[in-house]
Amino acid sequence: MGRKRSPENQNLPRGMIYNKKADTYYLRAVGQKDIRLGKTVHEAFRNYYAYAEINYECRTMFDLIDRYMKEVSPTKAKNTHKSNIAAAKNLIKRFGSMNPTMVRARHAYQYLDLRAREGAPVRANREFALLSTVMTHAVKWGILDSTPFNRIVRNPEKPRDRLVSDEELDVFFKYCPRWLQLYIELKLATGLRQADMVNLSSRDWCEKEGLKVHTSKNKVRIQYNYCDYLAKIVAELKELNGYRLVAKKRVPILHWYFFAASANSKREKPLTDSGLRTAWSRAMRKALASGELKLEQRFQERDLRAKAASDCDSLAQASELLGHSNLTTTKRVYRRGYTKVEALKPDAEKGIDIKQRIEKEP
Repeated sequence: MGRKRSPENQNLPRGMIYNKKADTYYLRAVGQKDIRLGKTVHEAFRNYYAYAEINYECRTMFDLIDRYMKEVSPTKAKNTHKSNIAAAKNLIKRFGSMNPTMVRARHAYQYLDLRAREGAPVRANREFALLSTVMTHAVKWGILDSTPFNRIVRNPEKPRDRLVSDEELDVFFKYCPRWLQLYIELKLATGLRQADMVNLSSRDWCEKEGLKVHTSKNKVRIQYNYCDYLAKIVAELKELNGYRLVAKKRVPILHWYFFAASANSKREKPLTDSGLRTAWSRAMRKALASGELKLEQRFQERDLRAKAASDCDSLAQASELLGHSNLTTTKRVYRRGYTKVEALKPDAEKGIDIKQRIEKEP
């Protein structure tokens, strides 16, 4: 029997250890020097799944989740993989020692209830989604004959319903740097997710056809047809990021990002998520501090995607704009505010005399 793990290492995956003296996580493997994984838990888990070997037998849920995190999760979008890392940590803590063949639907319900009592009901739904996907892959890999999770009722969620008005946006817009103003204009025109917005580049733009985007989350290909409005935005973005200084002369860059990193040395790299959050928060603080009554409550960058969908004339148009394959998702999450419908008109307004109609009836 092996030595019992110390308290700080009990909830860590097999082979990962935490060195309190160095305040660093390491991967300990037989016959080789410890591999440094990082200072933070998130960094350590990300590197762990890159270095650790895969156990294809998957005798425990830890082995099964571990295999999914090494084989499948890294192929997902960057933010999805990042979210999976956090979810996997909690799943391993509760399911890690179980045999995959012994997991039942009641265990999923117990987990959802437990996380709800811990104050994370919505996060529990995301973690269960990962667990369900892992079990589906277990069937694919021949570890299980069928998935135990069918029609599991998750914790109730209320979709975000913040609808940004044009007046609020006008106030915020005044306190944004020019590149962020262009970001907002393009976001409202396309409804693209943040991950796709920051990775837009000159390769996505065609002067004849328009803006072509291969979305990172659901791999949908969308072409926003060429128009003068889009062309004007792209032209101004090129003036900001499409040139580099060489001997005090502006030289065109062959491949440039619409929203580039701020530092001159990183001008040819895309804007990071943290860089966008910092600029957004700074502009929002200034806008709220201005005291203008039209903006009394902050809104988030993701609310602009919902505003773009809500400003569309129809649900079908909004679904196509956002690249959804299911109208239900568009309607439930992104179409906010009031649904506009035509009121029923009296027959008299249709050219029919109501009195004459009544008299003719037997």
